[in-house]
Amino acid sequence: MTTFVYLGNYTPDGLKGAMQDGFEARVSAVRELIEAHGGELVKMGFCMGDFDFIIVFDIADRKAGLLAPMIAGASGTVSGSTIELIPASEMSEIANMARVAQFKVAGTASK
Repeated sequence: MTTFVYLGNYTPDGLKGAMQDGFEARVSAVRELIEAHGGELVKMGFCMGDFDFIIVFDIADRKAGLLAPMIAGASGTVSGSTIELIPASEMSEIANMARVAQFKVAGTASK
């Protein structure tokens, strides 16, 4: 499973709807959408500051991870950013690859 974080904001209509239905109903709707595609809602919370809500969820892969944010975004009631979390073990593998990679820095090529 891959873990994703969605940093979201309501549009005015989205906030109006969430206030009308109740924020617990939004959590239930998000859980149902993620679970319908084989994922698990880890946490959804509401915020003060730059974002109105944050969703953390586990799902099979990147395609499935982008499905729920795409569906929600297309509704016109939210906007946001989706972040894929990369495990430390995978970052270590990438770091090992980077240590042996060859790269010519701009401006250092022989003339």
